[in-house]
Amino acid sequence: MKLFRLMSQIHLWLGAAFGVQVMLWLISGLIMVIIPIEEIRGEHLRHDPAETALDWTNEAVPLATIIAAQDGAVTSARTGWLAGSPVWRLETTDGPLMIDARTGDALSPIGEALAREIAATRQNGLGEITATDWLTDPPREAGLSIPAWRIEFAAGETTPPTTFYINSQTGELRAVRTSAWRVYDFFWGVHIMDWSSRENFNSWWIKVTSIIAILFGVAGVYLTVHRLWMMARRRRPK
Repeated sequence: MKLFRLMSQIHLWLGAAFGVQVMLWLISGLIMVIIPIEEIRGEHLRHDPAETALDWTNEAVPLATIIAAQDGAVTSARTGWLAGSPVWRLETTDGPLMIDARTGDALSPIGEALAREIAATRQNGLGEITATDWLTDPPREAGLSIPAWRIEFAAGETTPPTTFYINSQTGELRAVRTSAWRVYDFFWGVHIMDWSSRENFNSWWIKVTSIIAILFGVAGVYLTVHRLWMMARRRRPK
């Protein structure tokens, strides 16, 4: 009976601790599935850059000329568009480099005026730009480990206040963030039990919770078997 009481206490207290986390998993999971992930990522708040017809053979500066003008070695090159203008995107030993295809001028690192133009051409239904910030160490929500531009938009008629993060090397619109994304991100951290980086699936919190769940299950199995055995004993004919 002492072992039974001990296992009962273990099952009770572990159940209380594990039950709290189960409720957090259920609540966070529900919140994360209420809003479509495309909306969380702000895909409806941006659109692809407009592209106009361009004869890359005659209207653009020849690629050979572009490559010859670079100080570092060029490993690859491809065409692209930036704020409605054609560009050569070069991959060099010093990192990516954007070149104006019509003039041959280097666009990297992206300046403030061009960053605002990129944001304006990529936004969809947002309000006016309210702030532009150069970030040497972007926050985690930017998804960048290099300097970036943060462009703040006011709320539009049907859109919330929105933040754009633009890669300073390539002019890529790296992330679109709203309050909905930040709420989602918080509950994502709760769901995977990583409240700082929101990326670690192997934190010690997960490991401790897994151990608690196993002990809770073992205690439950023992109590169930014990009760069934006691019921069987009572039903035996004397």
